[in-house]
Amino acid sequence: MRGLQSPIDRFRRDKVAAAISPYAPRRMPLLADDAIRLLTAMFPDTDVCRRNLESLMAEGFSRDTLALLLRILVRAGIVLKERGVSRAPNTYHLIQPRRQP
Repeated sequence: MRGLQSPIDRFRRDKVAAAISPYAPRRMPLLADDAIRLLTAMFPDTDVCRRNLESLMAEGFSRDTLALLLRILVRAGIVLKERGVSRAPNTYHLIQPRRQP
């Protein structure tokens, strides 16, 4: 797990941006930058995130903004959410977009 505002390599950031780009113009034009920032914090080097909300809030998100972004990302099909059991945090999976022919 990486710390507050941790660096991410350009390839990984591009991969995360690619996951959100098909949705940004239509569904999230104003939230696209925050969504990319959240996704790069959640998925710095893997397609699975098991961080709790408090650790994601430490990346500079308010609880309300974080909840809104996660809800939008799940509904848009960018992220798959598995509810945690008991005190275990939720698990989020980054869904890669299908390639257009």
